[in-house]
Amino acid sequence: MHEESLWVVREFNRIFGPFILKVFSHFGIHLNPQEPVPQHVVLALLASFTVVFIFGVLAPRPKFHPDRRQAFFEQVFLFFDSLNRDIIGEEGRRFIPIVGSLFLFIITMNYFGLLPGLSAPTMNINVPAAMAIFVFLYYNLQGIKKHRLAYIKQFTGEYIFIAPLMGPIEFISHLSRPLSLSIRLFGNITAEETLIVVLAGLFAPLLPVPLMALAIITGGLQAYIFAMLTAVYLSGAVGEEH
Repeated sequence: MHEESLWVVREFNRIFGPFILKVFSHFGIHLNPQEPVPQHVVLALLASFTVVFIFGVLAPRPKFHPDRRQAFFEQVFLFFDSLNRDIIGEEGRRFIPIVGSLFLFIITMNYFGLLPGLSAPTMNINVPAAMAIFVFLYYNLQGIKKHRLAYIKQFTGEYIFIAPLMGPIEFISHLSRPLSLSIRLFGNITAEETLIVVLAGLFAPLLPVPLMALAIITGGLQAYIFAMLTAVYLSGAVGEEH
C-alpha cells in the first residue's frame, strides 16, 4: 500500500519536481512524475540545511569574552575534539568536520521523527547505507593517503607469509563495517518509531510520551555510536602502526 507523502515532500516536489524531471530526462533517467524526489531524500536535504543553518549561519563570530550562544557552540566543538583525541590521538582534530558533521546530521534526522508532520529519514535503509559507504570510502582513502602502499598491511597483516590467511578475514571484516553501521542505525530508529506509532494508535495520546522521551536519548545515542565508530575506523586507518 502506498504511503501518503508528507506535506514537506509534496511541497518540495511541487516546486522543484518539474525542473528535476526535466534535468534527469536529458540523461535518459525517468523518475516518478508524482514524486520525483523520494521522501527520505527530501527529509535528508532538510536535515542538511537545518544543520548548516544552525552551525554555519547562527554560529557567532568568536569573541574574547564569549556570550551564551558562543559558549554553546564552543562546547559542541570541544565535545568532538575530545572524542577524536581520545580515539584517534593528536591527529584527530583534523577529522572534526567529518565526525562532527555526521553526528549532527544523524541526530537531526533521528529527531525529525519526533516532530509532527515529519519522519526520520534514517528509517529508510538507503540513508544509513549511503552514510556508511561514505565512511568506508573516506577512512580507506585517508589511510592510503597517509601510508601509501604500506596501507595494504591493513588487510594482509604485518607479515607477508600470513597474508593468505589474514587477507580474506580482514577483507570481510572491513566490508562488514558499512553493513553493520547501516543496519544498526536503520534497525534501532525503525523499531523506535514503529513502537511509538503503534502505542499512539492503541492508547491515549499521552501514553507514548515516555517512549518519545526515551527516543530523544536513543536518537542521540545512535548518532554518537555512528560518529564514534567512524573515529575508530579512522584511527585504525591513519594510526602509526602501519
